[in-house]
Amino acid sequence: MWPVKLWPVSRRNILKRFAPYVRKPGSRNFAVDVKDNSVDSVPCVKLSRLIGPDTTPLAVAFSGGGDSTALLSLVLKWARGRPVHALIVDHGLRHGSCDEARLALKRAVAMGAGAQILTCQWDGAIPTTGIQEKARNSRYHLLAKACQAIGARKLLLGHNQDDQVETVLMRKNAGSGWRGLAAMSERASYPVWPIVADLTIVRPLLFCTRAALRRYNRNNRLVWIDDPSNKNHQFTRIRVRDYLAGKANCQQNLLIMAKASREVVREEREGITQFIQMFTKIYEWGGVGLLAGFNGGKFGMVAEALRYLIPAISGHAEAPNVQKRMQLARKLRHADFGGATLGGVQFVPRKHDILCVRDPGAVIGRAQIATLPALKLPANNPAIWDGRFKLSSKLDTVTIIALGAWEHKIPGDYRALLKTIPKAARPCLPLFIMDKRICHIPFVDDPASVHGFGTVSLVRTRLASLLGHCV
Repeated sequence: MWPVKLWPVSRRNILKRFAPYVRKPGSRNFAVDVKDNSVDSVPCVKLSRLIGPDTTPLAVAFSGGGDSTALLSLVLKWARGRPVHALIVDHGLRHGSCDEARLALKRAVAMGAGAQILTCQWDGAIPTTGIQEKARNSRYHLLAKACQAIGARKLLLGHNQDDQVETVLMRKNAGSGWRGLAAMSERASYPVWPIVADLTIVRPLLFCTRAALRRYNRNNRLVWIDDPSNKNHQFTRIRVRDYLAGKANCQQNLLIMAKASREVVREEREGITQFIQMFTKIYEWGGVGLLAGFNGGKFGMVAEALRYLIPAISGHAEAPNVQKRMQLARKLRHADFGGATLGGVQFVPRKHDILCVRDPGAVIGRAQIATLPALKLPANNPAIWDGRFKLSSKLDTVTIIALGAWEHKIPGDYRALLKTIPKAARPCLPLFIMDKRICHIPFVDDPASVHGFGTVSLVRTRLASLLGHCV
């Protein structure tokens, strides 16, 4: 039933399978090289492949440092009139960061980009522990909102080959498995949900070393800011960077490990995609049916499929941990399975399948969980509701609540129409309200009679984003 054979995941077996990539004494033919790759024409080819030909604005995370300066220059050369925005984040964590942000803004504008400074707002005192993680989370949220405001669907980051090597070693030392050792990919879905539903991270410089990017800057008379935190040995990454300096063979092996791990991750995701396509049914109103063959899969495979299905159905940012998913996989297999709730999803057994719908308690409230707040939907300004639906209206007086939170009697004509939706799914449908009256219930109203309202389930979009494939 598993359509793609997965290889054992130990480091030894990963490297054994990818033996052609391993550097051999006297050999010049190996897949990953740590040499200073040329930063001239190759990035333009990469940008064309990773970004595509559409004309939407591009966003570049710009600090004014050596990497992002080279990236912004290359993107501006490639874009040829396409709008390019430099997004500068001032974390406000050290004295002088505001001045550096203004200098970066000035240089980005001089290079020909639109530019804006995004300032982190810390609630209370500036953090003193977990600084890098908290700064990263704040940065991701600020960048997501900025990309949404300018209409950008691609956010370009300046991570380079040295960053990749450091990431692999840090994850290896932390005991990460082969998924973690895959490290950074050239394209990835944005890690903040549901602020943005269609934003992609692009890293076109992962093949370039830090030294090559600085050389490119010097050759093009570009100046950059040296961040003093890059010399702060309080941070693990800086200590790892110093350790790796001059260790070309070590860097080579770490890149091989990352490349091999990414290939295994790719095959795994292709297999899970096929499994989901074969053994699930996705409903336009946001639910998913697990068909009979789903529970016949291996426990590990079912648990991994749930890793992607649960956040796609619930609208949550992350899936439950693997232990909880494995427990659910075992329960689903029992003939007397009576239902379960996990990660914001309710699993309802039916005669021929198991229906997966949004957990009503998470939307309309239960003990220690408040009802989802009403959403004021601006005219001609689509919004994501509950992480599950993209809603729009041409009218400016519309409020969105969950159907289960409606405190009045449902009109008879709507009650009849709602019978086309499974009972378990109805409470979590979005309800369009105007003047304290129901004006639209998505997926049950006759489309010909609905004027100016739009509702799209994000289940397929989210699955495709998480898996990196079309589902």
